[in-house]
Amino acid sequence: MASDELENQLSSKNIFIGSALAIGGNLLISISMNIQKYSHIQQAKAEDEVHYLKSKVWWVGLTLMVLGEVGNFSAYGFAPASLVAPLGTTTVIANAIIAVVFLKERIRYQDAFGVLLAVVGAFLLITFSTKEFSELTGAELAFYMKQWPFLVYLILEIIVFCVLLYVQVKYSLENVVVFLMLVALLGSLTVISAKAVSSMLNITFGGNSQLGHPLLYIMLIVMIATAVAQVKFLNRAMKSFDATVVVPTNFVLFTISAIISGIVLYREFYGLTFLEIFMFLFGCVLSFIGVYCITSNRKMESSEGHLLLTNADLFPGFLSLSSSKLIAVQPGNAFSAGTQEYPMLMAKASQDNVSDPEVPESPKKPLGDPTSMDR
Repeated sequence: MASDELENQLSSKNIFIGSALAIGGNLLISISMNIQKYSHIQQAKAEDEVHYLKSKVWWVGLTLMVLGEVGNFSAYGFAPASLVAPLGTTTVIANAIIAVVFLKERIRYQDAFGVLLAVVGAFLLITFSTKEFSELTGAELAFYMKQWPFLVYLILEIIVFCVLLYVQVKYSLENVVVFLMLVALLGSLTVISAKAVSSMLNITFGGNSQLGHPLLYIMLIVMIATAVAQVKFLNRAMKSFDATVVVPTNFVLFTISAIISGIVLYREFYGLTFLEIFMFLFGCVLSFIGVYCITSNRKMESSEGHLLLTNADLFPGFLSLSSSKLIAVQPGNAFSAGTQEYPMLMAKASQDNVSDPEVPESPKKPLGDPTSMDR
């Protein structure tokens, strides 16, 4: 009895650490995005053209983003994947607050309502998530992956992915759900592999080395490959569709895929009562609605000369999503002196100074032209 109680306390402690790492990591990512954008705005105001890689402020932002991703990655080693993925709402909440406090954006009622729902949803997720969580060694993970529920899930996922990709390529289908379904299917593999790698590294640092197990390196390759592939489809969705559709849809599909993968492979809902499962899923729904409220009808505009956040900066996520944001927040050219090359960050003052296109004058008729004389 005493050993079981001690194990439960240790498991609850690990879940708390994982939640803190996920929330802290997403906060750092949100702050880093805004620091980098602030760096570009300051350089745009400078008279001399300066490469943004020479900006110390930009490097501070990049460092914070790396630390945030390390926090997100480490969270999977302490907490269930079904809990870490929905906590990506932290990025959305933080960006909405930063937009108001630091970027002087006018707060909307739906922003406040969305933040409230997302906070309540995050509270329910942490409160009612599974408390029986243990890190898996390479041998234990290999045993779990040989079970028929995961094998069936993996085969179905591969079939659905191949069918969607074939239809998209063959018929040049431009559909936001198709693109984001591809992202979500890849994301489930990213979550599975990230959790496996993080768990085995945590066990290794605890004294039980997993470095000799081949599954560690296989999962590392899968994690990187699927994360890079997600960037491709996510960027295509952002290029073809409005961000007010892409952001909430992607968050919902990605979170659902992460939860399902955690249930199937890591058995994260085992031992939960019906009420706990219901309240956990209710927390997910509140988070989905909160993200939709914050991201809907958000225009790319400026207020009092300050940069406002766009939906491209409101992505919650892990690895691929932050990589996509890192690319999106950089200017189109290597220098930040001209805002014309950086439409994402164009301030109102710059927009007002853009002159109207010149209309070519019609050729004047010569004075001696008889058609110009009165008859």
